[in-house]
Amino acid sequence: MRKLIISNTISVDGFFEGPNRDLSGFTFDSQLFEPMESIFDRSDTVLMGRVTYEFFSAYWPGKTIADDPAADFMNKSTKIVFSKTLTEVPWGKWDNISLAKDDMVTTVAKLKEESGKNIVIFASSGIVSALSQADLVDEYRFIVNPVIFGQGKPLFNGITTRHPLKLKSANALRSGIVILDYERAR
Repeated sequence: MRKLIISNTISVDGFFEGPNRDLSGFTFDSQLFEPMESIFDRSDTVLMGRVTYEFFSAYWPGKTIADDPAADFMNKSTKIVFSKTLTEVPWGKWDNISLAKDDMVTTVAKLKEESGKNIVIFASSGIVSALSQADLVDEYRFIVNPVIFGQGKPLFNGITTRHPLKLKSANALRSGIVILDYERAR
């Protein structure tokens, strides 16, 4: 069975973006790529919502490893966009992409049962919250940046049930970023 992995950059106070979708408080340095490779190596599918799709599809297509070390993973992976407002996600701009209009929880539960590598979600707080609430997330990676936003968009919103987690690893980078890897405690 495939695992569903959440990997998100957050502030110390739990926001995955500052006010007005501001990401400028986050540090993205070369030391982050090695831990990210551990997710890339064991995943082949990326889930995202409309806002993340619009942001990612404006950045990733056409990028190479010389531009960004994550380019191969992002461009070659299967990408599934969950949206209630989009009517299409055009091929040609970004390959291996599809639009999911069916119930997200049911769709992801079925995806987890298919063969293949793991499934990962970057950003997309609405999807993260819904799939966490449905108890479908197997692993959480929090890339905690040394910044307090005070306000912004929280990674989790609307979670009404407790989800105990077990720490798998903690890694502090030179930049002050701390990477926390958790799995669901069963």
